[in-house]
Amino acid sequence: MDPLAWQAAGPGRWERDLDEAEQFYTSLAKAYEGCGRTFFAMTGFISLAVAVPGDTSRQAMEHRVIDALRRAWVALRYDHPTIAARVEYDKDRVKCTKVYETFLDGSRGPQLQAWLDDTFRTVFSGQTGLEWCNSDPPVPRLPTLFLITSPSSEDRGAEVRWDLVLRSHHDILDGIGTLHLFNNLFSHAARAYAQGPSYQLPTFGSEWKNLSPSLREAAGIARTPTPEQRARFDGIVAHNAALGNSAELVSVPFKRGAAMPGRHQRVSRTLSADRSSLRLLQACRDLGVTVTHAYHAAIAMCVRDLQERREQERSVRYINYCLMNLRSHCKEPFNTPKHAAAVYHSTSGRSLVIDLAVPAATEAHGAEEEALRRKEEFRKTVSEVKDFYHAIRNDPEHIPMVPLYWTLAIPPYPEDGSTPPVPGPNPSPSVSISSMGVIDSIISPTNGPFELANPWVAGEELGTGLGLFLGTWRGQLSLSAAYNDAYHDKAGVLKFLKDCEDEVFQGLGI
Repeated sequence: MDPLAWQAAGPGRWERDLDEAEQFYTSLAKAYEGCGRTFFAMTGFISLAVAVPGDTSRQAMEHRVIDALRRAWVALRYDHPTIAARVEYDKDRVKCTKVYETFLDGSRGPQLQAWLDDTFRTVFSGQTGLEWCNSDPPVPRLPTLFLITSPSSEDRGAEVRWDLVLRSHHDILDGIGTLHLFNNLFSHAARAYAQGPSYQLPTFGSEWKNLSPSLREAAGIARTPTPEQRARFDGIVAHNAALGNSAELVSVPFKRGAAMPGRHQRVSRTLSADRSSLRLLQACRDLGVTVTHAYHAAIAMCVRDLQERREQERSVRYINYCLMNLRSHCKEPFNTPKHAAAVYHSTSGRSLVIDLAVPAATEAHGAEEEALRRKEEFRKTVSEVKDFYHAIRNDPEHIPMVPLYWTLAIPPYPEDGSTPPVPGPNPSPSVSISSMGVIDSIISPTNGPFELANPWVAGEELGTGLGLFLGTWRGQLSLSAAYNDAYHDKAGVLKFLKDCEDEVFQGLGI
């Protein structure tokens, strides 16, 4: 019996072991449990608006929309039952398991109603959705939708508006999966809205067949690596470990003194009208790179710019990784939105390494000479980033070795299940980037009566680094950052985002 396969474990209960990716997020959350927050908890956000017909009261329209969304959430659970799964620690077997329980009293009983009331919540806080997301919102045991009434909605008599937020543990969902879930949710909501009381909810009991498998099963990864894969992995580990031996590693400065993480925060920048996303895309194509390559190169240079200048020029090294959405590498049907509620991504394993120079404190150039120098440096850096991304993407051994890569970062899970001491702040944090791509190729901007806007995802940041997210919605590119307010302030993070944007446009000559 494969412990990673879903197995019946009692009436209406199914269980399976965690794979390495899921265990990483479970163990990391456990490591920081003592601070009262959940590391890398997922936040999915989207705004929605529905026009109010002239012959319908605003109150009636609000009721109809909320009813449609609640019904859609129930239907989504049938399609993606993993949104009602959780991770439990089994002290007797000394391991974590993923657990799903169906409704034993049928599809209209109090169990379904209790789950719906618990996981679909309306919020009247007087805050915008973003303000609410930045105010330390809860991470419930099960993935939960929060429908937040916008403070400005009362001023818009012709339409009703809300912000919808999905909060989940990262061992259940990932970022791209969250976007797919939103699209599926609003597809159901559009049908429920149109059909009204005649909309039929699914009959539960067989939905367990839709539970998403582990990445190992979805991608057909063997349980045991070959000797060649193990040897290669050992070589990568040694390579990564040696990167700091011969160079000074750059890190992003942060506020010191806080013993515990504070609140996760998110800020963003959308390209202004005078900086066209289309021109940016074309400039990247002309250079043979992607927008993600360009921004990752800019991140490396901007982190370098934050380093102290000394008497002599010196070489420094930026180290990071690339994140890969692995859904396209999975077998049917796991490579489709049918399995959105899953953790199907990886890091690169081998570190991205960019060597740069910090100029001497006395070094100065004219504006034109400096612009040319930085443009040349950017093009060299983006070429190195592109080569790294392509090497990972084209590596036939990457997918089979993904579980090994995840093991590099899994913290130990206490055998007795107790809450461990919270790790101290990382003294040498970096800046990472996750690309969501063209989001409206995942989420339809219009679905029935629903006009959707500003979708984004973020992982709860409890560390000292910055997590950047890149995405395009309706032709507008946005760069956002997740950070912790114990270590960074809003103004400094926004400046870093602007510096990265400026570096990209100047480096590409736009």
